[in-house]
Amino acid sequence: MKRHITDALALGRDCRATAAPEFAVVSTVFLTFIMAIAYLGLILFTYAGVHWAVENAARIAAVNTSATKSQIQTAINGDLTLIGLPNATSVSYTVAITPFQIATVTATLQQTYVVPLLSTVTITYSATTQVPQAF
Repeated sequence: MKRHITDALALGRDCRATAAPEFAVVSTVFLTFIMAIAYLGLILFTYAGVHWAVENAARIAAVNTSATKSQIQTAINGDLTLIGLPNATSVSYTVAITPFQIATVTATLQQTYVVPLLSTVTITYSATTQVPQAF
């Protein structure tokens, strides 16, 4: 009987084969962080891409006072396609005449992300910029 108690105590102090459960816990947390960082990178890339496309279209509007909404929309969608993003869902282009002309360019883009083992997330990106137009 005493031997069984000694064996049970020795088994409690035995550290062999503990690496597998530790690896399972640590690797799950580690891979979750890696996936979160990757998705955050995709989200920031899309955010920056939409702003870049709108700013490029605003430069066209600043120089070309006769630019139309169709030309601005084509410029934005061309820039988004160039970097691998889908076309903008809506584009608005207005010119306000105050003491001088100010062009306002706005674009909206919806992007859906599929998060493994969780769900899908749809994020709406929007960018607006205003530039004075040349005389």
